[in-house]
Amino acid sequence: MDEIRTFVERYYEHFNDSGLVTEDAQKLPPADEIIDLCSTLLNVSCMREEGHFSSFRVCFMQPDSDFLDAYVYAHSLRFEKPVPFTVKDLRKLTPAINPGMSYLVLDLKHKPLMVTGIIAAYTTWDKVIAGELSDGSMMPMIPNLHVKAPGEIDGCLGENTVVSYSFGSTVISRYDVFKDSLIANELREGSSVNDQERTHFLSRVLWKVDRYRHGGTILIVPSAESCSDFVDVKYKLPCEFLFNEEKSLIDISSNVRENELVSYSDFIAKLTTVDGAVLLTKDLDLIGFGVEILTDKMEQKEPPMRFITSDNTVDMGRRFTDNGTRHRSGYRFAHEVENSVVIIVSQDGAVKACTKNEGDVVVYDNIALKVSSPYMDSAVVG
Repeated sequence: MDEIRTFVERYYEHFNDSGLVTEDAQKLPPADEIIDLCSTLLNVSCMREEGHFSSFRVCFMQPDSDFLDAYVYAHSLRFEKPVPFTVKDLRKLTPAINPGMSYLVLDLKHKPLMVTGIIAAYTTWDKVIAGELSDGSMMPMIPNLHVKAPGEIDGCLGENTVVSYSFGSTVISRYDVFKDSLIANELREGSSVNDQERTHFLSRVLWKVDRYRHGGTILIVPSAESCSDFVDVKYKLPCEFLFNEEKSLIDISSNVRENELVSYSDFIAKLTTVDGAVLLTKDLDLIGFGVEILTDKMEQKEPPMRFITSDNTVDMGRRFTDNGTRHRSGYRFAHEVENSVVIIVSQDGAVKACTKNEGDVVVYDNIALKVSSPYMDSAVVG
């Protein structure tokens, strides 16, 4: 129970600091009530129904709340007879819930707890991410608990994950690494790509890599020459950012440019499924893929490390040897190749990024992705 309490406390802390909560309907219920909910939800998460584990969301808003009026595509439905909030009943009910489109609604005022209805939202954001639409709708921005997998719960605001719980551990999601960090500063240095396009490109690439469930490594360097002593590029395939050869994309319509960005991002993401890393310049030009990092040519076997926490302090308990071969070779590459950035995606979707700063390899992990369009201010998804 102490682990769940820690998760809820961090959820409260970072939820209230998000700056996104402006309405009473978006506020979290008392912490003790959420702790009780989590205990039940964790039990449900570990139970199969029809051979499958359920993934679903629960929220704390009545289906007829005025807050939902702003979401014309969200529909409030109420059960004629409320469903008890018990492990037995949830196990039967939750397979009907699509966590990308619906919330189960809890009436916290009723004791014992009851599921009073469903908020069903016609969300199309997956099609925006896939490049099939230029605009789309997201889940209503209300606090919710997302049961992802056995033993795993996310504390969310809409689709944005604020904090994650996994088998006793609490993880804070970071959305700022590619915008305001040592990683962001290094990516900007010597690059002609603007911040919006770079962030959109990287987020989309990593989003696609996560869905391949293969994991991958992306090496970003000043030039091919800067790392030539430390890599063996199996497939050399020079390609400029957005497939741009001599034609200029600066003056073309935003829709055409965005289509090029989506196409190029997906092309790069697929290259990560080949064994080895993908090698890019800071202008996001492709050098090659299937890249082997030649750690035997590196002098520093165990470089000095700084693992950065969610509050930007250094985690003194973390060590270089805590990670597997993919991560350790990436850390050594970042230490050896000046002004480089290494992004590592684990098979479970966890994202880390590292760079060298003042002689240390600085690592940011728990990177969360916001896939958005750099050409539409309102297009944001977590």
